[in-house]
Amino acid sequence: MAEHSLITDSASPDTQAPGNGTQSPDSDSTGTLPAPPEPARITGPQCRAARAMLGWSREELAERSSLHYITLCNFELGHNALKPASLRLLRLTFVSAGLLFIDADAGGGPGVCLAKAAR
Repeated sequence: MAEHSLITDSASPDTQAPGNGTQSPDSDSTGTLPAPPEPARITGPQCRAARAMLGWSREELAERSSLHYITLCNFELGHNALKPASLRLLRLTFVSAGLLFIDADAGGGPGVCLAKAAR
């Protein structure tokens, strides 16, 4: 089974901005910073499945995630892609509610599961 990926969008507090005279601990010998992490991945079917697992309507998800209802409808139906910031916000909303996302790998396609067993 694939391990879930974590959202790593924030910079570490000790990372310095380029050009300030100090070298970041994450930079290479030339002083350049590594590439930013890739955006959180979530598919329309994963979004639908996550809503179903939580018993949320699209309206409730829109309210909880601060994304527009129509945007969510179009994303779930595969009519449009979300911007990276919206994907991170959507994924964070679900992760905060106790879900984990499983990325596609050689063992299977993308999925979603509960982070903890219900008591």
